[in-house]
Amino acid sequence: MTLVVASNLLADLLGGPRPAEWEKLRGAAEARLAGRELPSTADEDWKYTDLKALAGLSFESAPRATVDISGHLLPEMVGTRQVFVNGHHAPHASCASSVPAGVRFLPLSTASEACHSLGSLKTGAEEGLFEDLNTARFEDGAVLLVPKNMKVALPLHLLFITKADTPVAVFPRILVVLERGAELKLVEEHHGMGTYLSCPVVEIHLAEGAILHHERVQRESEAAFHLGTLKAEVAKGGQYHSRTLSFGARLSRQQPWVRLAEGAEASLDGLALLEGHQVADTHSFLLHAEPQATSRQLHKCIVDGQARAIFNGQVCVAPGAQGTDARQQSRNLLLSETARVDTKPQLDIYADDVKCSHGATVGQLDPEELFYLQSRGLDADDARNLLTYGFAADVLNRIPVASLRRALRHLVMARTQADSLGDLS
Repeated sequence: MTLVVASNLLADLLGGPRPAEWEKLRGAAEARLAGRELPSTADEDWKYTDLKALAGLSFESAPRATVDISGHLLPEMVGTRQVFVNGHHAPHASCASSVPAGVRFLPLSTASEACHSLGSLKTGAEEGLFEDLNTARFEDGAVLLVPKNMKVALPLHLLFITKADTPVAVFPRILVVLERGAELKLVEEHHGMGTYLSCPVVEIHLAEGAILHHERVQRESEAAFHLGTLKAEVAKGGQYHSRTLSFGARLSRQQPWVRLAEGAEASLDGLALLEGHQVADTHSFLLHAEPQATSRQLHKCIVDGQARAIFNGQVCVAPGAQGTDARQQSRNLLLSETARVDTKPQLDIYADDVKCSHGATVGQLDPEELFYLQSRGLDADDARNLLTYGFAADVLNRIPVASLRRALRHLVMARTQADSLGDLS
């Protein structure tokens, strides 16, 4: 089914509210949308991800709403959170009392200083359709500015919740700027109830020597569509460490794009835990633009039922980027005969003094490991659950925020039924 901007889905989305800020940026995005079609499986980048179910829905603008956030609070971030419900800032649920002086952590709609940075990070390619939709229609989001040499001890929490009685579309927007030598831990979470489309866009600017640890948790409703874009630029000697954990949504797609300057470091870890008919797609791009940069990528998928996982990870070493050290791994666990994984790690190397490697595995639980655990007294189900949890554990163990790490461990244990074995955290 082919849809252009003038028809159903995109026309509905473009017919929503149009706040006045950043009109030049919005106008450029809307011009790029003119005549565009929804991606189809005929497009190489979307060949395994079918959007027919999305095309069959009509979305309205999301109204303001209130929700109970008590189940989403994390002890380390009681006073460092900004909450958005249906794309609108929720001041009564937010609390920034523990944010250090000098750090700007506030809604985009009130942050005039963000105007010069928003939308300034260009990938060198045409912007994606869903990124352009966000730019044309976002109503609010978060801006986070950390001054030079400031090391923020407490993690900051961004919580986006969608509550949909009828199908709605939301467009969360996040702008993060760390000046030279700044350090921060950021937790970004997406939750929801009902049928909706969420198109978040995250822009990250890390100056020389800045360090960002970024935990991204997607726990959308089982009827939701989550189509996210992340763009990060890491200056000389900077570090960007990200973990993207996908548990929810009927269909989700993550598109991280990271550019590394001289001596910069990046790690992009991912974990998708899928069941039923869920689809989770990750298309990542890591650009080693200058010499001596280092990157690590570990992407894991646990796929059950008739679910499907897709991974396409591209590492590009630009001409002159000598001394690059890049390693990429895609590891996938199938728990049923009807589950499916399509994986394509990719290296494009245009320099000759590099250390680069990639690999991919798709398999089932090891029969010998199952036999060993059963020989130690576990029954077949418990042995299976323990090995499944263990497959995910190394990604979870890298999360630096203790309460988030514990919460996600228990979530994975519940999904793999390993909680029947006692507390493995």
